[in-house]
Amino acid sequence: MPKQLIAMKEVFDRVPLSKTEIYRRIADGRFPEPVRIGDRRIAFVEAEISAWISDQIEKSRNTEN
Repeated sequence: MPKQLIAMKEVFDRVPLSKTEIYRRIADGRFPEPVRIGDRRIAFVEAEISAWISDQIEKSRNTEN
């Protein structure tokens, strides 16, 4: 399966986190690293974002109260 890149705007559409929180989580390893595609432009690997979303859902469903 070919990897596709998505822009930060699409990440915002899919993930309900602020830009600041996304960068905070990238810095501490809790969010997928972006790919630099230009001097001032980044993108994300779509499959990695989808996997992160799935992981968050699984974690929330498997918590023991």
